[in-house]
Amino acid sequence: MYKFERRVPLDFTPYPEPPMDDRTGPPLSQGVILTLINTVAVEYCTPEMRKALNDVDPNTWYHGQVLESILNEFEDQDPTLPQEVGKNIYYTLRSQFISLGMQTPSDVITTIPLVWNLVTRGDSGEWRTKMLGPGKAHVELEQPYNCMFEHGGLLGALECFDATDVQLEHVKCMRRGDPYCVFEVTWDA
Repeated sequence: MYKFERRVPLDFTPYPEPPMDDRTGPPLSQGVILTLINTVAVEYCTPEMRKALNDVDPNTWYHGQVLESILNEFEDQDPTLPQEVGKNIYYTLRSQFISLGMQTPSDVITTIPLVWNLVTRGDSGEWRTKMLGPGKAHVELEQPYNCMFEHGGLLGALECFDATDVQLEHVKCMRRGDPYCVFEVTWDA
């Protein structure tokens, strides 16, 4: 799996859309995530970031290093910021999630691996999920992106489908040397 640098100069070179089943090549992120960052976190962006993000095409693919550099810039400002940005972005995606068949928090858990494959391409890893019972799930993330952003994203996705008292325990973490991140998730509906 591809390993990102913590931060590099932003390079918004567009890439052609690879097929969904192509998990080779550089990790790519869809521009819609960058567009949403420009919407929900503009006050945390540097002037250089804001200028570049204003020109992002939400339907274009960009090297995942751009997203990773932005998330790490946020983390340097405030360690909780990537999580908050992820939560706010995923919370706003309810209508897109519904179009993928999600109706409940449990649907979020079972469908999030598909969502991952829709918005990332190339050597960007995978998500594996398992429902453990009502309001309880096990989520594995083997991916190169800032896991705190994904932590927040999962919280936001669950809450946008009316999950309450969402608890997400990050029991394994690639940043601590584990082979993948593990989230143990519980919620009330």
